[in-house]
Amino acid sequence: MGFKEEFKREMNNAMKDIEKEVHHTWKLDYQGHSIEVHHQLKEEQLIIDGMTVDKNQRKYLLSHIMPYSRLSGTLLTDDGVKHKVTVKLGGFIHFNCIIKIDNKLVLNNSHKLDFLPWEHKEPLVPYIQRQVQMHGTIINDDLPDDEYVYDENHRRVAAGYADYGVVEVPNPYHNKKLIERFEQQLTDPTNKTRKATYEQITFDHMASSASEFIERLEQAELDEALVEQEALWLLEHAAHREVVKFAVLVLGTIHGEKHRDLLFTIGLHSEFTAYVSMALKNGIREPDQTIFALAQSTQGYGKVAAVEQLEATTPDMKYWLLTKGCEGSLAAYSAYTCAVKGDLPIALYQEEISKELYNGAGRIIQTLLDEAVDHDIDDYLFETATLFRFVSHARHHCESLTDFYPIMKIDEFLSSEEIWEDRSDDAWKQQERLSIQEAIRPMVNNPKWPQLAMDAIEQRIINIEAIEVARHYKLDIRSQLFELLDLNPTDQHVYQAIIHSNHREDMMDLCAFAERHLLAAELSTEQEKCLRCIVQGLYDDEGTGLPLVLAALESNKEELQYSALSVLECWTPSVWQEPSVLAAIKTIATTSKDKDDRKLAKQLLSKP
Repeated sequence: MGFKEEFKREMNNAMKDIEKEVHHTWKLDYQGHSIEVHHQLKEEQLIIDGMTVDKNQRKYLLSHIMPYSRLSGTLLTDDGVKHKVTVKLGGFIHFNCIIKIDNKLVLNNSHKLDFLPWEHKEPLVPYIQRQVQMHGTIINDDLPDDEYVYDENHRRVAAGYADYGVVEVPNPYHNKKLIERFEQQLTDPTNKTRKATYEQITFDHMASSASEFIERLEQAELDEALVEQEALWLLEHAAHREVVKFAVLVLGTIHGEKHRDLLFTIGLHSEFTAYVSMALKNGIREPDQTIFALAQSTQGYGKVAAVEQLEATTPDMKYWLLTKGCEGSLAAYSAYTCAVKGDLPIALYQEEISKELYNGAGRIIQTLLDEAVDHDIDDYLFETATLFRFVSHARHHCESLTDFYPIMKIDEFLSSEEIWEDRSDDAWKQQERLSIQEAIRPMVNNPKWPQLAMDAIEQRIINIEAIEVARHYKLDIRSQLFELLDLNPTDQHVYQAIIHSNHREDMMDLCAFAERHLLAAELSTEQEKCLRCIVQGLYDDEGTGLPLVLAALESNKEELQYSALSVLECWTPSVWQEPSVLAAIKTIATTSKDKDDRKLAKQLLSKP
């Protein structure tokens, strides 16, 4: 995102703060009649007995440069007498509301405009505490400050994910200023000093230099009692997530032991798990039990963060890492960490292992093999004899398709000439490869597995493992896949399986099916995923599915648009250069917020 979009977001957030600060209502009773004055950023209203009798509407924020506005109306009392009501509103530093009835003052209220960044917003930590008290855990990872974090240029992401995109680069100036502001807050804890600290915190992401900040904080040797007081104040009032992260690091480093339970509760929310884990490691005795409890109690990126920070000091911790540590959709983030910290080679060296350990080890291994372009991964797997030992245990545990699936992945890895071409000069590793292939061959050649795969597919229930096993054995399941697609028209796994068959006729039929089911005016999330899946499979099928490519171009979804543009870049221009497609590309070239999309669209328009 460029400077312009970032500046626009900051301005929009500032406007939200101003609007909340100036929003105010005054009420009074006059001889049994109600008088209300409502003030908002662009409108003021005078309401008498429930009826709006006068209002001012402002088209522009700059109209507030005129400091005072006036409203007036008539109040009819029960004795039939009419009374003139006048209202005067405004002020720069203090916002005043003056109400007179028949020129007699009945209300003179002054509201100081402080624009404190935590005012008029829901504090985050009490929000988390209420959820944990009600449910025992976090059931919804939304946060009250989402409206300030996400907008049309920032799509909402899973809690904790954004920090993984921030490279930790120490910012000495920012951290130095932050410590100075915090010291001033400790010396004189007022709204002014707290606001200065608060604004300095939100100037940057804590993820960019958290470690360096902790080091500077420890070197500052601040008064621990005052640090505790102000860190707790921030946690009670913080309405922005970066402030919670700051306060967690501060409190944990200085008084982590005393506030272990509070920190644990905050750490149950995946947005803060990494910071709580860091704070615990820096501030309490024997932190690993608490971090282990966080790892067991969180999901998503919170679980990933806790696993990263955990030092597995007991057999229970190591066993959990190997059996449960990388469960879920984010296994790729934790598989290697779980293998190393859980001592996977030692666990597999036992003569017999539990079925649970076999399943967990298989999940770790197949995840690592998916990342096998990294030579360090297969170095680890071979040097520790992990693959060989796992295959040995498979002879006892391999009964179902789920049990066989990691064996199949090992076989595909060992059989891939593309992967092993770069390792051809490693004689020792080539010999290990042959040894494992020899051990695995009887299992792979067992006709039981293709039969189980076909039986599962014939039941017309989507079973990804069965589909993958059928693909491995080159079984013709195209008709069954299209039957599954009729039953599940928005399941992207079936689309992917048909695309991977690499039959042009299948792609044509798939596109025809998708044109009937995925070209709705407003795509659902599932439809969008399926459309992206198909478009990304059209690179080698020139001209096929052009209506789907056009739908992707017109979708206003950046990922979809870029996929469609990339496909057209690979196709011959004469295939796709028709008015509707060119018009969609031109719209992207001139209006897209994504720089890469605009650039690629302009390149396509320049083609003859």
